[in-house]
Order: sequence, then C-alpha cells, then structure tokens
Amino acid sequence: MLQVFNVGRRFRKEFRKQLRMLIVVTLGFTIAFSWRQTTFDLSQSFVEWVTKTQNSALSTVLTSTFITLLSLLLIMVTSNFFKDSGSNGYD
Repeated sequence: MLQVFNVGRRFRKEFRKQLRMLIVVTLGFTIAFSWRQTTFDLSQSFVEWVTKTQNSALSTVLTSTFITLLSLLLIMVTSNFFKDSGSNGYD
C-alpha cells in the first residue's frame, strides 16, 4: 500500500516539473516572438550596410541567410559547450 503513495508522490513531482517546463517554454517562445521583428530589422540594416544592397527582395533573402547562419553557429557553439564529456550524445 505504501508503494502506491510513493508512486503518487513521484507522479506529482514529475507533473510539477513538466508543468514548470511548459510555462518556461511558453514564455520563452513569447519573448522570442516579440523580438523577432526587431532582430530581423537590425540584421537587415547590418546586411544592407555591408553589401550596399538597395534591392528589397535580395536584402530580405540575405538577411534571412545571415540570421540562419548565425543561429547555426550559436547552436554549434552551445551544443559543444554543454556536451557531456566522454559521451557521444546518443546514450
């Protein structure tokens, strides 16, 4: 009988952990979405300054490419930083 209560406690603890994670992810997505246009506009200004491009379509494509490459670089750096030593990542 005591085992049933132990399972219930573990379930409640895990449920609270998952609920906290859901709230953090939701708020993180909200923050990222609110900064999306600002990030794009700043990146577009930078790309136009570097390339001296006046063409709107080309500028948008170059800006999206720049943001993608920068994001991939940040993903690679953070993945490498947080990687477990001695693990191939599939264990």
